[in-house]
Amino acid sequence: MTVTFKGLDCLADADTPEFSKLEEISQSGKHAWGYQGEYAKWCLYFGAAVVILAVFRKIFYMFSDWTYRNTKIGHRSFNISIINNISAISRSLTYRRLPLIISRVTGLPPTIGTLITLTLSTAFMFCVCFIPGYYYRECQGFGSPPLAVRAGMICVAMTPFIIVTSGKTNFISHVTGISYEKLNVFHQSLGWLCFIFAMIHAMPFVVQGVAEGGMENLKSQWNYYLIYRNGVPPLVLLFLLCILSTRLSRGLCYEVWFHSHWILGLAYIATLTWHCYGSMRSEEYIWGTLGFGTFQLLYRAVVKTTFKPNKYAFKFKEAKLKILPGDVFEVSVAISDAYELDWNPGQHIFIRFLCGMHTLDNHPFSILTTSQANQKNVLKLIVKPQNGLTKKLYELLQDEKSSKSLRCFIDGPYGGMNRDPLAFDKLVLVSTGTGVCATAPFLKHVAETLQEVTNCVQKVEFIWIVKSQESIEWARDELRSSLEKADMVEKANAFDIKIFVTNSFDGNAPLLVSSRSQLIDSRELLVSESESNKSITKKSSFELGISSHIKVYENMKPDINAYIQETNLGTRTAIICCGTGTIQEACGNATASLQRKVLSSVDIEEVYLHTESFGW
Repeated sequence: MTVTFKGLDCLADADTPEFSKLEEISQSGKHAWGYQGEYAKWCLYFGAAVVILAVFRKIFYMFSDWTYRNTKIGHRSFNISIINNISAISRSLTYRRLPLIISRVTGLPPTIGTLITLTLSTAFMFCVCFIPGYYYRECQGFGSPPLAVRAGMICVAMTPFIIVTSGKTNFISHVTGISYEKLNVFHQSLGWLCFIFAMIHAMPFVVQGVAEGGMENLKSQWNYYLIYRNGVPPLVLLFLLCILSTRLSRGLCYEVWFHSHWILGLAYIATLTWHCYGSMRSEEYIWGTLGFGTFQLLYRAVVKTTFKPNKYAFKFKEAKLKILPGDVFEVSVAISDAYELDWNPGQHIFIRFLCGMHTLDNHPFSILTTSQANQKNVLKLIVKPQNGLTKKLYELLQDEKSSKSLRCFIDGPYGGMNRDPLAFDKLVLVSTGTGVCATAPFLKHVAETLQEVTNCVQKVEFIWIVKSQESIEWARDELRSSLEKADMVEKANAFDIKIFVTNSFDGNAPLLVSSRSQLIDSRELLVSESESNKSITKKSSFELGISSHIKVYENMKPDINAYIQETNLGTRTAIICCGTGTIQEACGNATASLQRKVLSSVDIEEVYLHTESFGW
């Protein structure tokens, strides 16, 4: 098996002067080996351009929210109708979600907007790699295949973005306001894309080596060139990082995945450096990656963790745990003041319990309570036991007769809404189960700021779907406190709180409510069923220990998509959702449909959607 070019055998004539002349021609102009690294810069520029666009978007909405709030004190509103219309058209597509089953089976991102961004990014990088053509040199002795070199350098150029988007505190989140858990889908997708380009990088060497001299030639090259051999470890490690980060792998054992992931990540960076350092200035990408990664870790350590250099440094906190109805438990931690820990509605923290072999485990939980300046606060979490640490803690509480104190370290806060919730006329808060931890703080925050002149919120619609009446106890105190604060300034009617209990009394499927006109609260339901001589015991709002302003709907479940589309919108409306994938899908599609009202009404400027997840 031989390959010839212009009468020369690519192996036998490799040392002839004629072969050297043809090699010089092959390495000229844009086909030169050294020039292939220029294509990687286009990927770097593309990524930087996307980040810059996100920065401008953040600045625009920050200024827009600030001016809208200050219209209350006489400032002029910053409202550009054409931008509102462009945003509405964009959101009518990007807010939509793939069917949940498709997202789970394929691993594709659930939102159409994220999918479009990833598709365009992938298409751009494939164009950069393949459109220049000239994939193979006429003989391998003329130099490495240009396709392989371009793909390899694109892998190296993607590495800084993979590392940056992996951090809980990262540069992109800081400048764009997009929280790390929302960037995580890009982190995972870039990892897979990098692996694909790594395979494109490796295969031309194999294909051309076999074509010119069979397996013997390939074996000879393998033994002679160290760069062939040291390219295998990063490829294998990258594959392991990708395959072990799938939903299935993480679900089987989250703790094992978490600790193995950063170990494999460090090994990948080390072996990649070994493989490409000094080649086409790839070390500049490596140093950039290490610089961003190291800075992010240091920033997180000194700003978010117990290493924060203040009087609370290196001190653990005392967490009080107690069992609540509905197979959950509450974690409460006393916070001395906002200087020790301050957080915004919808944010979450990572908590590490000093609990035997699980001391290394670090789990995220949304914060149910709000933070008050210049006073002591209590940080409360509602935890639904899963596997590992949470299951062990729940079993420990059962053995300890429902309550226990444990030492812990807190890391955070993270996440939250990157818009000002008080810059909207109406908030629609939707949650299921323990997702109330992410939505109830917005209700409390609005109640606490009702007397602020620049608070634009005129109406809050709170929708909470739970499985049983006893689950209401999880957030009962927070809901009651919010209403009491609103009642003090005679604005309790601004809060419309609805709790849907889906299966409190029997095993029958709950009534699916597709219209607000179908709603019958618990007190009316008691009357109607007593008239029908139904012997079912139900508790009224008063018996449940909650305010009469809170409406409880028994054996009902709202069709969130239809329900939200019937919402009376304010000039600016924010829909905030935390719950199951089904609920988030419904909220996304409903909010996308509501964008038509922005386009058709001069009185509606914006319908904004913010979602929080149970886990990431």
